[in-house]
Amino acid sequence: MPDQVVIRDLGPRSGRYGNEEQETDLTCFVIHHSGGSAASYAPLAGHLPRTWRVIAVELPGRGAFAGGPACGDMAELVARLAPAVLDNAGDRYAVFGHSLGALVAYELAREAERRGAPPVWLGASGSAAPHRLRLPERRDLWSRERLVTFLRELGGTPEEMLEIPDVVDYMVDVLRADLRIVDTYEHVDGPPLSIPISVFSGDADPLAAQELLGGWQERTLAPVRFHTWPGGHFYLFDHLESFCKTLVVDVNSAPVGAGAAVREEKEDAESHG
Repeated sequence: MPDQVVIRDLGPRSGRYGNEEQETDLTCFVIHHSGGSAASYAPLAGHLPRTWRVIAVELPGRGAFAGGPACGDMAELVARLAPAVLDNAGDRYAVFGHSLGALVAYELAREAERRGAPPVWLGASGSAAPHRLRLPERRDLWSRERLVTFLRELGGTPEEMLEIPDVVDYMVDVLRADLRIVDTYEHVDGPPLSIPISVFSGDADPLAAQELLGGWQERTLAPVRFHTWPGGHFYLFDHLESFCKTLVVDVNSAPVGAGAAVREEKEDAESHG
């Protein structure tokens, strides 16, 4: 496994499912937002099927590797992440990401498809379509004070944590490194994916305006579903049960091998066109 890329079973399985043996029929990777960690998605585990192996991906520079080197850009991150994910994917897997995690999940799916091992489904939450991402300035260059204000305005961080200087220093360092990945990201044009995509959002999310979400349809040959809940950037944690139910329905609706079939059908049409 590449250094400093951590994948963490959300459970563990014995804790989630009791002592009975459970056959895994899908591995679901979840990728956290800027400034987040694998622990951010622990609440999801109890709302997902018992037959799923749910794995949270923890990006470098936090948790057990706090203070260690973070990735400098998306290309480096995906290059380090892909082997860890694919080595643990099993026969059938899905990838979900929120905010920064949505962009990472998308680029990971592209890399996996290039390697001939795509997921069956991609879930993108709280993010504009990758080719429509437009940022007016580099937030990773903001001052400490401005980044703290940013954290406070987005919500999702307990106020008491923002009153502890050492904790704030840690959070700002992690957030700054993650924002560098987002704010220097440039979508490289290429073939669309062949897998279904579900797009999740909060109706008042300042970082994922509704008019920027439709572009996800252009990133795959397969169907795209859109789901919106009341709330801001971290809407999903306010609607955890209904969010997870929707996610499960969409993943279970993804036909086995659908991606390959869609691409073969398109290539066949082009060759006769």
